[in-house]
Amino acid sequence: MPKMLPHRRPGFTLIELLVVIAIIAILIGLLLPAVQKVREAAARAKCANNLKQLGLGAHSYEGTYQRFPIGMELRAGATTTKSTFFIDLLPHIEQDPLFKLWNFSNPAANTSTTIAASRAATLIPTFICPSDQFKENPYVLVNSGATFSPATSSSGNPYGGYYSGTSYAGNYGTGAYYTSFSQFPVKPNGMFFMTGPGNEMKPTSQGGSLHTLCDNHQNLQGVRLADITDGTTNTLMMGEKYHKDDHFDSYTSSNSGLKMHQVSAWAWGGGRKGSAMLFCSSAVGINQSAKNFSASINNINAQDRRFNAWGSGHTGGANFVMGDGSVRFLRDTTPIQTLAILSTRAGNEVVPSDGF
Repeated sequence: MPKMLPHRRPGFTLIELLVVIAIIAILIGLLLPAVQKVREAAARAKCANNLKQLGLGAHSYEGTYQRFPIGMELRAGATTTKSTFFIDLLPHIEQDPLFKLWNFSNPAANTSTTIAASRAATLIPTFICPSDQFKENPYVLVNSGATFSPATSSSGNPYGGYYSGTSYAGNYGTGAYYTSFSQFPVKPNGMFFMTGPGNEMKPTSQGGSLHTLCDNHQNLQGVRLADITDGTTNTLMMGEKYHKDDHFDSYTSSNSGLKMHQVSAWAWGGGRKGSAMLFCSSAVGINQSAKNFSASINNINAQDRRFNAWGSGHTGGANFVMGDGSVRFLRDTTPIQTLAILSTRAGNEVVPSDGF
């Protein structure tokens, strides 16, 4: 009987193993960008849906009151806020329980030094784009004499405590940041704006304390549909604001006392710096960093320009909801002249054929 040889199990040579590893690495290299694209597409779609809901909420508000929310209403003295359009929209985006808890007579009651006790720190998914990058959210905004660290801030907020940020801003028009240092003519010619009863809301030429280039903002009423003579399809209502800007944090934040991730508290309780918190404008182009405006440290003009900038974490542009509730994606190559046309509600301009 012939002798049986032992069965040899087939195996991989070192070269074969290296080839297999190389193939797997190539497949992973091809797969990761595809996964990232799918992930970003989903984030962009979620963001567009958020803006759609906000647009529907604004129209629900308009249907109830025959006007859109004002934007930000200041009390006499212009140092504290009575309400913001985000607060006004709460009952119209399925946040009625939070709205019913809101204390409009005592704004200090809406924030707290603990997240759990602070209404202003409530994270509302509709207010946040998945592609936005907050270093922390909620975050602390402090005031002088605060009992937690850091103890002081120049953020202009009298109500220290925890706040939650939003990825979205209202369309102020052709100039949004509203202080005596502002380099922009501030006109309430968008969909939302700041107003109040005090003389502080008048330009300096009319006895107020604001920049001479500012229009009169005293006792303005919310925008009616009839006021949008340029057409609701041609007028921006809200859009994205991006909160990662290392250059802002390094170059300019010492002016305001705020890091970029702390800009855009939807329940802002302070005064005129709310124009940086709640609005953007066509004063600058889309997706502009503080670095685009200055290479020097502590440049207040770069700060003001960055406050005004629309932007997003999406590739190539940002989402906007128009006055009719439709959502559009504007490229960051959109000419600033076109952006200005889309920002005004009654400018009688013609939107270029390549405007969208």
